[in-house]
Amino acid sequence: MTGTVPDGAPVVFDLDGTLVRSEHVHRRTWARFFAEWGAEVDDETYRHRFMGRRAADTLREVDGPWRDADTDELAAQLAGHGSALADDVDVVPGAPALLRSLAGRGHRLAVVTSARRGWADRVLGDVLDAVPLVELVVTAEDVVRGKPDPEGYLTACRRLDADPAGCVAFEDSVAGVSSLVAAGMGTIVGVRTTAGDAELTAAGAHRTVPDLTPGRLLGPAA
Repeated sequence: MTGTVPDGAPVVFDLDGTLVRSEHVHRRTWARFFAEWGAEVDDETYRHRFMGRRAADTLREVDGPWRDADTDELAAQLAGHGSALADDVDVVPGAPALLRSLAGRGHRLAVVTSARRGWADRVLGDVLDAVPLVELVVTAEDVVRGKPDPEGYLTACRRLDADPAGCVAFEDSVAGVSSLVAAGMGTIVGVRTTAGDAELTAAGAHRTVPDLTPGRLLGPAA
């Protein structure tokens, strides 16, 4: 096969922003949280400190009125707020078709997300109808350190018994691409849904695409 995904390569996807357009949902969830705490977080800070990362990690790292609260409990509350908005997410063009095409060609598929298990299960099931196609899902609860740390992607490769250098991975955020670089992923594709070409390339993406239309990523079927 010619194209971005070589024959037989395991393929790993981020979820939010990569398979579905959900940043508007997460932004609304965080905006509600900030308002409840009387905190002001501008868009630039949000993009660089919160987007694409586990809530518990950012709340520990970013100083705010929540500094003395239990960050794991706050992250669970945020997840609860967000799950009520799951029906508002949009599918990234081409995502379901790409997942089906890859699975049909025998590729092993995994998802590594900064979201919690409940959100991942709902989006993969109710929104993407992809549960039977994805062999492995690594969520926020499965790792000690979230993106940009490589733990999530390395966990996925270990569970797939796959060499990261032989894997293809898709991400939409700078934190996510940085995580892939640190994991040593062989092919990193940046999806330009939340960050631009320059940002994703500077972070380490080998190529970028506007969406997941299979025709621009796969060669002819064998």
